[in-house]
Amino acid sequence: MKKLSFVLAVVAALTVFASCGKKDKYVLDEKTFFLVMTNVWYYPEQYAGAEMEFACYTYRLTDVDGKEYMCGVRKCASGYGCKCGKDTIIGFLLEYDGAVPEPIKQSEDSPEKAWIRVKGRLKGNGKTDIYVYAYNGDEIDYNTVEKISLLTFSADDVEKIEDYSGLNYYVS
Repeated sequence: MKKLSFVLAVVAALTVFASCGKKDKYVLDEKTFFLVMTNVWYYPEQYAGAEMEFACYTYRLTDVDGKEYMCGVRKCASGYGCKCGKDTIIGFLLEYDGAVPEPIKQSEDSPEKAWIRVKGRLKGNGKTDIYVYAYNGDEIDYNTVEKISLLTFSADDVEKIEDYSGLNYYVS
């Protein structure tokens, strides 16, 4: 009986230990979006190549030279990635071979956006630095340049979400 108990304890310990390794798939929901995205930002090497699925809205960034970047983001009131402590976006640059819905009401603080469900993989752990003009209230301050760094997400599938009533515009 003692041997059986010992063997079962060892099997249980090995099972727990094996499950502590890198996950192959992350499905982000309303409760986990901010936490997982924060971890991805700080520890991208642990997520590089892992399959991910999440809901976000489209957002277009234009750098100071006029180059445009399509992003999949949420609004964050916790100062993530923002040195000023004000609201910012949290998400990825999107790479996708198909069509991505154009942003809706991008500059407005409103949940009425082009919401999408994205499936794919984090493309490596390198961040892209994008230099943009700063916002001063609702106006662009062309005298101040800020740097936004984002990881790239390689999307295999992008699906438009028609009913986004169960999704949070702000995450924290």
